[in-house]
This record gives sequence, C-alpha cells and structure tokens, in this order.
Amino acid sequence: MKPKLQIFENFSRLLLPHEARYLHSLGNFQDPEKHEVFKTLINNSLNPDGKIPFDTEIDKRKYYHIKSWAEKKLMTRDVDKIAEWLLDFDKKLSLDLVNAEEEQQMLDYVKNYRDITFNFQILYQIMRDYRSYLLIRMRYEDHVIISDFLEKYKDPYRRAIKIQEKLYQATIEITDQFTQNKSTSLYWEKWLHKVFVSENINGNNRYKAFILLTFLYNNTGDLEKLQQIFDEIDGFFSQGTLYCRRLLYNYYSSRVLLHSRQRNYESAVYYGKLSIRQMNEDTLMYVNNLVSIYLRLGQDKEALNLMEEYRTVYETNHNDLQKIIYISYNLRALTELNLSKKAENIGIYFLQKYESEILKLRWHHFFTSYFNTLLSNENYAVILQLDKKYGLSDLEDLRKNSASYVPNIKWAVSVAAFLENKISADKLYHTISESFKDFKITENNNELLEKNLVLLSKNLPELKEFFKSHLK
Repeated sequence: MKPKLQIFENFSRLLLPHEARYLHSLGNFQDPEKHEVFKTLINNSLNPDGKIPFDTEIDKRKYYHIKSWAEKKLMTRDVDKIAEWLLDFDKKLSLDLVNAEEEQQMLDYVKNYRDITFNFQILYQIMRDYRSYLLIRMRYEDHVIISDFLEKYKDPYRRAIKIQEKLYQATIEITDQFTQNKSTSLYWEKWLHKVFVSENINGNNRYKAFILLTFLYNNTGDLEKLQQIFDEIDGFFSQGTLYCRRLLYNYYSSRVLLHSRQRNYESAVYYGKLSIRQMNEDTLMYVNNLVSIYLRLGQDKEALNLMEEYRTVYETNHNDLQKIIYISYNLRALTELNLSKKAENIGIYFLQKYESEILKLRWHHFFTSYFNTLLSNENYAVILQLDKKYGLSDLEDLRKNSASYVPNIKWAVSVAAFLENKISADKLYHTISESFKDFKITENNNELLEKNLVLLSKNLPELKEFFKSHLK
C-alpha cells in the first residue's frame, strides 16, 4: 500500500542541509499545522540522526502547499535552472521560435534586474542579440528596455570579461604550480579571494575563483585556509547564494577530502553521504571518495556494500580514472573481507581489459591493491612477473619526489622475491630499511603504513617487528 505522504517524504529525504537552512530563513507560516510540517521538514534535513515522523493526520493539501512553496523558492535561486532558461530562450531566439509569453517573461526579468547574478554574463550576451532581434522588428518600446539594460550594465560586463580572462591566466599558472615561485602564488591567492567574496562580481566568476583557491590550498597543504574558504562558501550556500545542487554535491565531495586530511572521519562520512544523494555525472567519483573513508576506518563491509549498490554506475561510467579507483578499492575491500580469490579474478579481468588505461592513469593505485590481493593468495610468482613485465619498481622510484610517495610496490615485490627464494633475508630487510629514507612518515600516511604492515607480515610474521621499528 502506498504510504499516505510518500511524495512529500521523498521530497524531504532529498532536501539538502543548505537548502533547508535557506528555506528556514524565509519560512514564516502562520497556520499552526503548516508551521509544524515546515519545522519537521527542516529538522529532518539538518538532523538525519534525529528525524521526527510527519503527522499523517494533517491535511495532505498543507503538505502539498509546503512542498510547492519550497520548490518555488529554491528554483528562483537555482543558478543552473536560470542558465537553462536563458540558454533555451537564446536557442529559440536564434531559430525564431520564441513566443510572446516567453518574451514577456524575459522583458519583465530584465526590467526588474537589480543585482549582478551568477549568470550575468550569459544574460548580457543574449540581450545583445535580443536587442537586434527587437530592432529589426521595429519593436521600439521593448528595444528601449533592453538597450537601457545593456547601457546600465556595460561596465560591469566589461569587468566580468576581464576577470574571466584573468581567471584563465591564474588557472594556467596555478595548475602548473611547481614552476611558480612563492610570491606569484601569494599574488593569486589574494586576488582570487577578493573575487570570491565580492558580491558585486557575477557568481560564475566567484565560484571559479573558489575552485582555484581550493586547488591552490590542496597543493600547498594549507588545511587552515582551505577550511576557511569552505566555511565562507558554506555561508553563501545557506543564504541561497551561488546555489544549485550540482555545486552543492561538488562542495560536499570536496569536504570529504578536506575532513579526511584533517582525520575528522565522522564529518567526512557525513558529507560523503550527502554527495551521493542524487545521481549526476560525478557520482562515481563521489562514491569512491566515501569508500576511501570507509576503508580507512576499517569499515570494509560498508565499503563493499556501497560499491555493490553503485555497481551499475561503475559499469555505465566512461571515466577510466574513476573506474580504476573503484576497482582498486573493490580489491582492497574483498581482500580485507577474506574474499581474496574473488578479488584476484576481478583484478586479472580488469588488468586484461584496461591495461593501457591503468598504466597511463593510476597504475600505482591499482597495483598496490592488486599486489596486496596476490600476497594474500600467496601468488608471489605473479607479483614478480607483473613487476618485470611493466617495470613497476622502476616506475615507483620515479615517484620519490611526490608528496604521496610510499614504496608499496617495492615492499610487495621484495617480500614476494624473498618468499620465492629469489633474495636473502638480509637483502629483504636492507631493502625495506633503506626505503624508509625516501619518504616522511606523517599522521596521514601512518594509518596506511600500519595496514601495509599487517598485509606484508601475514605470511612472514618475523617481518612484523622489523617493520614496526621503522614506524616509531
């Protein structure tokens, strides 16, 4: 039997916390029952662990009213919905298919335009074409409305174009960060933050500045500043500024990475669950981010269940990088759950099918997981064969300057070589001992190193204490 409030409860389940905060700032229902419904709606979005059941005795029409009101309020702030509307108008204008009602809606929008919005540049460009469209049809009154708009916002538009061009230059330099000196990075940081927080700059440019700042701080490892700009955009989202679900899901996923680096795993899981509430083109990446947190917490069953739930997304996805990450995590989870035979079969098939993609995109990630599976299955000869075939140990040596460098491949190959009687115990211990000189043990990688210790010493118990001595 269909639940009485199924449609409303589905709406409630998908309502995001920042949407709830924005709606809460607007809600002022005088009807006691509507007020109670609205209060419960907001509570259930902001407190997922303390949800309150909706009162089924309240008239369903009141639930419908709340839902319609909320959807309308969110739609008027949704920058993607507005962009779709503008671009649809532009397309119809180009094909001479725009009707009188659509034109009147656009004219009213322009007449009432006050603040620089997220899609200001799109609007301005379309209005230039619309002005010509009106003039050729001798619609002089409407032409004046559009001309006045274009004249009034001429300088802000020119400024937006200059900022857009400068953002592109910043993108070139920041993405090639290792070639930039400190003063250059500092210059971009100050300018980008100014763009990001300026309310008189169009939102699209502001959001691009935010993305570049996150890229910059992620590269420098400045978690304090990263937290600061995340808190700032968090406030903007709650006010309905820069809002659309696409940006919110991306933001939630970014917070997963931030809280993971802060070792605040409870928050990482919370934002990870938010990021996958709705399907989009980045869902597999968001799933992978959440799976990585579960694995780090040792919640291998939760990780595997989540991957199984989204297996169809993996199978239909065309992002080879994310597919490799998904399978690598899948191998890890299965191996940890004593399903290493199944994991090995998956690894064999995936390597055969995606060999070139693995070697090009994420070979270290894949082979670290696959070698751990092979170690668990005591398939040492296969590890040595794959290392020789692809030159993995040599490739890993080239990564020594990487901030994330840990010689997982070298350790797995050395253990396999010893257990296959290819090297002596002295050679094994010497190789492992020397390898610790090539990277720095941090709070972040120490947990992963301890997991490696368990895997490497599973069939070589005497290695455990030796390995541990280097982790102190």
